[in-house]
Amino acid sequence: MRTPGPWIAHDDDGTGTLPCVLSDKVNAGGNFYVAQCNNFEDAILCASAPELLEACKAVLSDLNFNHRNGKYKNAISDYAGRLLLATIAKAEGK
Repeated sequence: MRTPGPWIAHDDDGTGTLPCVLSDKVNAGGNFYVAQCNNFEDAILCASAPELLEACKAVLSDLNFNHRNGKYKNAISDYAGRLLLATIAKAEGK
């Protein structure tokens, strides 16, 4: 089961040495660690993952994929669609 978003990047000890990603959706008693990161920039990127996955799915659905012939409307849409499908699959562990 995935940890529900939204996630937030957090500096756990206030010194910049323990960047992490938290979710407050897991328990009512406080935040839940999603990830421990090596630097705050990675924590920011990780924290954006739920929204990035949602955005990829929204854009993919807007590319006008033709299910009858298995193609997109043009080459740019075809490339973007395949890239989005691969990204979504990776994010979902497939």
